[in-house]
This record gives sequence, structure tokens and C-alpha cells, in this order.
Amino acid sequence: MIDGDFDIRVTKGSGPGGQHRNKVETCVIVTHIPTGITERCQDSRSQWQNKQLAKEKVMQRVERLKEQEKHTKQNEIRKKLIQNPKIIRTYSYLRNEVIDHRTKKHYDLNKFMDGKVNFNSL
Repeated sequence: MIDGDFDIRVTKGSGPGGQHRNKVETCVIVTHIPTGITERCQDSRSQWQNKQLAKEKVMQRVERLKEQEKHTKQNEIRKKLIQNPKIIRTYSYLRNEVIDHRTKKHYDLNKFMDGKVNFNSL
């Protein structure tokens, strides 16, 4: 990510800490502009360390968001393929099963291939 993608603001921290907390601006608020994700960090007494921590947290959340979007797109494509009326059965060799999409039934692959499945129920 580019540093131009971040909006960085510094403020005085809240909570206990006495005079140092009231005088020094160590709290950092980092916003990822394209996604709007915001993180606030005031863990350390150093503004630089807080900035690095906040950036890392924002980047982790952005990566999780990208992963979720990727999985959502893959699931939508998968659903469209299954809803295709041309697809009648799916043969899954990894799970050792046959899925009949018309009846929504699952069958054992070996029995299905050997002809031991009752075809009247299909």
C-alpha cells in the first residue's frame, strides 16, 4: 500500500498517564482512505511506534476485507454454476460422492458407478 492511501492524525491520548499524557500528542488515528477503515493506537509513549502499529492493524483489516470479497466472488460463481440448468450431476472424486442437482440428493460414487443405485429415485 502507498503512504498516500493513509490519512494520519495525531491527538493527545486519553486515560491515565498524568502530565506526559496531557502534554504530548502520542495517540495516532490512521484511516485507509479507499476503504474507510480506521484504527486508533495509543499503546506506546512514542508517536512513531503508535503510527507503525496503527498502520499494521489497518493493513491487516484491509487484507481480511480483500479475502472476504474474494471468497464472496468465488461463492457467487460457484452458485451460478450449480444453478445452471444444463448441469444435472456433479461427480466429486475427492469426497467420493455424486450430487444430483435436480433432486438435491447425494450418492456414493462407487455404488453409482457400479450401477447399484436405484435409478427410479433419480
